[in-house]
Amino acid sequence: MGRRAKQFSQAERLGIMMRALAARSWTINDLAQELGVTRRQVYRDLGHIEKEGHPLIHDEGADERTWRLPLGYKGLRPITLTPLELMSLYLARSHLAYLAGTPFVADLDGVFAKITSGLPQRTINHLERIGRCFLPLLRPLRRYDQQPEVLKILQKALLLQKTAVIRHQRPDRGREAEHRVDSYALRLYQNGLYLVAYSHTAAQHRSFAVERIRHAELTGDTFAVRDDFSPEKLDESFGVTEEEPQRIRIRIAREAAHFVRERQYHPTQTIEEAGNGDVIVAMRAGGVDEIASWILSWGEKAVALEPPALVEAVRRKLASALAQYSPKIR
Repeated sequence: MGRRAKQFSQAERLGIMMRALAARSWTINDLAQELGVTRRQVYRDLGHIEKEGHPLIHDEGADERTWRLPLGYKGLRPITLTPLELMSLYLARSHLAYLAGTPFVADLDGVFAKITSGLPQRTINHLERIGRCFLPLLRPLRRYDQQPEVLKILQKALLLQKTAVIRHQRPDRGREAEHRVDSYALRLYQNGLYLVAYSHTAAQHRSFAVERIRHAELTGDTFAVRDDFSPEKLDESFGVTEEEPQRIRIRIAREAAHFVRERQYHPTQTIEEAGNGDVIVAMRAGGVDEIASWILSWGEKAVALEPPALVEAVRRKLASALAQYSPKIR
């Protein structure tokens, strides 16, 4: 399908192009795709950059000519943001409140300090008021402010593709387990961070809850991402449990049907009208236990239809919960 066309003013487009050219060499086709414009427009923009006196360099590559500016070129236009772009940044910042006390928020605060350093105080006060317009309800919160060193190591492991050694404590085990891991990604799920990695110790891909990583240290080894891993594969799971995806069907009562019509719970989700106001939610996803817990969160308004393993998981959880209210237990 290709990239969606991007809407930039000429000044914005030229600024983006110059910063890209100062970072590495680009072909005309790559610039056209990156900026969502025609090749002819790219040539016009390059001509405009040269006309303004910037030292544009073109190299004859093996297949196609490339264009660049000198590495570290100081004549780049400053990055400016519109009030609406700043407002969107404040929205993003407000949704990271659960990461307070971590290197991520400290780095983000540094970005905001750079952005606001050249603004008049009146504008800064206005932006702070805008920031208070966003009130995210992030519950339950997980505590990461006691793990700054672990998070710094994970940042470096991800950015530098360095193998790390972590000590991870599962709640169902009394002692910590040591894993030698190649870190692929940090995944956000239900206001929690999970390290997606290949564990050499377990010889498989694993997701580690970051709040349970007690210690982390880098090794001197670099790694390449394994061929059997792809970020898209993570979307096959309903949550963080990695299982083979299978056909899931759930009936939602008409009293709650509007919720599932208005929300996307999984990338493969489809909705079928049942005729009496109920809807059938279907998807291909892995993680039967997580899906069963989600179904139970709907109470009597949701019924698992298939696969049989999901129906049995819901039935088992309901029976166990009901047993807690037995008169004999009281």
